[in-house]
Amino acid sequence: MDDVLGLLCVHAHPDDEAIATGGVLARYAAEGLRTAVVTCTGGERGEIYNMDVDATRPRLAEVRREELAASLRMLDAGEPRFLGYVDSGMMGTEGNDDPASFWRADFHEAVRRMVAVIREFRPAVLVTYDAFGGYGHPDHIQNHRVCVVAAEACAVAALYPDAGPAWRIPKVYFSTIRKSAIVQASRDLVARGLPSPFGEDFASADDVPMGSADDEIGAEVDVRAHLRTKMAALRAHVSQLDSDSFFLNMPEDLEVRAFGQEAFVRARSDVPVTGVEDDLFAGLRKPPR
Repeated sequence: MDDVLGLLCVHAHPDDEAIATGGVLARYAAEGLRTAVVTCTGGERGEIYNMDVDATRPRLAEVRREELAASLRMLDAGEPRFLGYVDSGMMGTEGNDDPASFWRADFHEAVRRMVAVIREFRPAVLVTYDAFGGYGHPDHIQNHRVCVVAAEACAVAALYPDAGPAWRIPKVYFSTIRKSAIVQASRDLVARGLPSPFGEDFASADDVPMGSADDEIGAEVDVRAHLRTKMAALRAHVSQLDSDSFFLNMPEDLEVRAFGQEAFVRARSDVPVTGVEDDLFAGLRKPPR
């Protein structure tokens, strides 16, 4: 299997895999490539919908593990792989102080765990978050920190020798959203009389506090052919989707416009690349015989 290219996506909580990378996971699995997801926490501190809150809260990690497994089956991305930490909650909440949380994890131990997963799966492409974690959640920020170090440490045999044979990842990306796309999506929703999850009408892309400028985008992958699979995988996370969620109520044409492309910042590539790639595996695929 080592000669089959692999995509490893690292996410903070169950449901992030579908929202941010469900399209590329489904697309590359359909192309016969290896795909897998690492989830750093169990999502224990997330909000609960569609279930009795008091009865569900004590077993929320189990519920979300089951939902994640269902999502990954739809995406054909294997079984759940957990890094083994507890959800830290939103920035500034008491969960940030939990010693079992990802935010409070011993950094070198977290890197060692990530290195072990990378060396076992041997991906050609690794996807994580940007330095802001997409939107500032502490688990997303920690995800970025740990993955950036692990992506380099995994290639050095002298580092974490107990975590398996060294492996060099040829390409590393940060999952992102174009700031300009956020502005357009917000305006499209408002024009249809629908609430925007971004909360305001931005004067320009420069006012958007998350995402990436157009000139920072290194890859944009067309996943429209797999959009139904991506959205079905997201809907598998029943406990996290409020009936009012814009994910469930977006008109089909806007859904295609908003989610039919997945964007990435190119953090590193060991192969020559130019411009905005339309394939995360560009430069890595063997030419047809």
